[in-house]
Amino acid sequence: MSDLPLRAQRAGADITCLSEDEAVQKAPFDLVLCDVPCSGSGAWRRAPEGKWRLTREMLDEIRLSQRQILEDAAELVAENGQLAYATCSMLDEENSDQVQGFLARHEGWSLVSQNAWQVQNGTDGFFVAVLTRVSPGC
Repeated sequence: MSDLPLRAQRAGADITCLSEDEAVQKAPFDLVLCDVPCSGSGAWRRAPEGKWRLTREMLDEIRLSQRQILEDAAELVAENGQLAYATCSMLDEENSDQVQGFLARHEGWSLVSQNAWQVQNGTDGFFVAVLTRVSPGC
């Protein structure tokens, strides 16, 4: 994501990049997007060698990283705020299973929406889930 400022400038978007420490200091946020590292299985139709490089050990490490990112990002979300989780993966264990695991570990969160775009539809495979932090008493 090091090229994000240049991409934003080309798109005419005004962004502010924060370090992890700065994000923690400025939290809470109404929306936090986790575009997590993943297996890239949604892009295998364009880059098929990726499926031959992926091992069970690599996938397990990726899943642990995804889980930790969700845990850390959840701490940055305001009451009634939203947490979006996105991958370019087709694998349930990186997608819906991660989201369901997060919800099982954390009271006070609910699933707002979940969508997957499959490679059979002529695009790369993508997944996104939006969670909301429910305010106490609701």
